[in-house]
Amino acid sequence: MPKLMRRLSGVAGLLFALVFAFPVSASAADISVSERPAAQSAQLAGEGVTADGFKTGDLTDAAAPDAKDRDARVPAWSYHITASCSGYEGSIRQGAGFWGSGTETASSGTPVECTGGYVEGCGGGNVVGCNWGQGQRIMLSTMVSDFGLLSAHEFGHNWYGHSDPGCANWASAYEVMRPTMC
Repeated sequence: MPKLMRRLSGVAGLLFALVFAFPVSASAADISVSERPAAQSAQLAGEGVTADGFKTGDLTDAAAPDAKDRDARVPAWSYHITASCSGYEGSIRQGAGFWGSGTETASSGTPVECTGGYVEGCGGGNVVGCNWGQGQRIMLSTMVSDFGLLSAHEFGHNWYGHSDPGCANWASAYEVMRPTMC
């Protein structure tokens, strides 16, 4: 019996350590609650996308969209940064700028909000970013080390789903849309 108790306490200790190590690599989840406008879907249709507008195929070597091509592919969109993101405006603009065509406004377009903890109500625990309704509302956690990259990832959910599992980075659109902020 004592041997069984030691094993169980060892397993419990391991689970405890994993639970507290997990936030270092939290997931940036997306929730799509509205359909993409027909004009936007038609514009993306020729690029190998699914019915819900997300890119398909091998995007491993996909580079960040060229500014000239990006403006032709990505419809104009706008966003505004809320007071909760005070001090993070530059990083949010950097993330939005990755996709081009975005216009920052004083109060219209997608509201971008910030929180010091995890994002609630976005498909799981330890979520550090969420884009509800493909641009209806974005929430970003200030806990991540590359806030601009998290911003780019969440703005990217206006058009794209997640890439294959892995750590997000700035190398390409495919890499920005990886599901984990490491």
